[in-house]
Amino acid sequence: MNSVVRNFWTLSLSILGFLNGLCAQDHVIINDSIYSESLKEQRSLKISLPEKYNPDSVAKYDVAYLIDGEWNLDLFSFIADFTKGENYIPSMILVAIPNTYIDGVNMRDRDFLPEKMMGNPRAGGGDHFLAFLKNELRPYIDKKYHTSGNNFLYGHSYGGLFTMYTLLKEPGLFNAYFCSDPSFFWNNHFMVNLAKKTFASGSDLNKTLWVNGREDAFVAMSIQKMDSLLQVDAPKNLRWKVSVYPNETHNSVRFKGIYDGLKFYYDGYPGSALLFHPMNGILLKDQPMRVFISSSSSNVRYTTDGSEPDLSSKLTGSMFDISSPATLNLKKFSGNTRYVSTAKGTFKQGEVFRSLKKPAGIKNGGLRYSYFEGSWDAMPDFLKLKPAKTGIADSTFKLSEIGPQTDFACMFEGYIEIEQDGYYIFAIGANKGARLFLNHKLLVEDYDMKSEDDIQSFNIPLQKGFYPVRIEFFQKGGNPMLQLYYLLPGSLQAQTLPYKLQYY
Repeated sequence: MNSVVRNFWTLSLSILGFLNGLCAQDHVIINDSIYSESLKEQRSLKISLPEKYNPDSVAKYDVAYLIDGEWNLDLFSFIADFTKGENYIPSMILVAIPNTYIDGVNMRDRDFLPEKMMGNPRAGGGDHFLAFLKNELRPYIDKKYHTSGNNFLYGHSYGGLFTMYTLLKEPGLFNAYFCSDPSFFWNNHFMVNLAKKTFASGSDLNKTLWVNGREDAFVAMSIQKMDSLLQVDAPKNLRWKVSVYPNETHNSVRFKGIYDGLKFYYDGYPGSALLFHPMNGILLKDQPMRVFISSSSSNVRYTTDGSEPDLSSKLTGSMFDISSPATLNLKKFSGNTRYVSTAKGTFKQGEVFRSLKKPAGIKNGGLRYSYFEGSWDAMPDFLKLKPAKTGIADSTFKLSEIGPQTDFACMFEGYIEIEQDGYYIFAIGANKGARLFLNHKLLVEDYDMKSEDDIQSFNIPLQKGFYPVRIEFFQKGGNPMLQLYYLLPGSLQAQTLPYKLQYY
């Protein structure tokens, strides 16, 4: 994200000093096993379920199948959690498939190498392992868990070789194939030759292929040969990328490869929603206003006449100006056509909100608050309620200490002082419901805030002086969260309203 935009919309403060917590994702790890007729043995499994997985829910999840499961589960889980926390990917189920050991010998060569060869008596069982994945493991997981039907296979080294083999032999088995530092040199470039033959046959490979490797072994692992083949002969509907990293070892390259591979596959995922501010507003004649793109601005196109953006429409960059009334449509284009992010806003021509002279008798330092006890599913009518407590929400005020942390409502009232003429952007968010009124007019409201980025904003032209303000807030369950930001004319950094500019 552009640093200016980051400063603008990631300042995690609120007008009332509320605390936001960031909780690491936990997982439910299930130790399981399944007997395989294809392999004639019991295969152990480790199933990692998302924190919020509920067998009674209708929610469905993508599934990542990890071969060499005893080595890859912890690392993949950590990186997937981080990437999910940044809203690049969805929550997913991880199915780790540990290797079989016989008399202390790891049988991965037997399972991952598809052809017999001299010098390795265990090689040649790849087709049996592939049958296990196709006919036994995939149906077992789909029957037992809420799966979305979107699956991908991850393998490293010989596991990466087998992952490529699976794409070429059974492309319909998974949606994406992650090959980490794959041993494409194996058996006189067997996999490169198989890929060349498969590509020439015109096979349907409408899938995603991710290959990563080390710069100092790019040639030795024959990844360069595969890359050259893909550049010339890859099927048109195969979405692929080969990424090479300097200064990495055979093991360490997994870290960057998993992270970049997940971002490549889920490019455009709506969790990294197309966010912009202000979302709506009032525009003065012949006075342009600025729009900020607060999510990734890469390849975001926009129109101002209500039409649908396409690749010929204007690029936004991290910010752009609107100079006349507009029905703003934005669209983020990505390499993964499964995900297309869109956003809309309306900007009408209007007049400056007129200010007041300083009302007699008011004092600065905060707003008056009224606290109400009760349970509501929507914003209550505060005029019909009797407050359980009142006071001043000054710099010492803490919502966490006002009363019970569930099922209550608050109203904050008073005046704010505007020190200069110009456009102001106000933004508000709450994890249940909040509304902001200025000059007794509803300016912006937000319900069911999911994250600090999930806030609603409005652009308004103001003049120097005083304005009556009212904030309504209600909470139902969970920890209360309320955020209010504003942006001054000509500024690129959002901030909270100083207490010296709040009056009661």
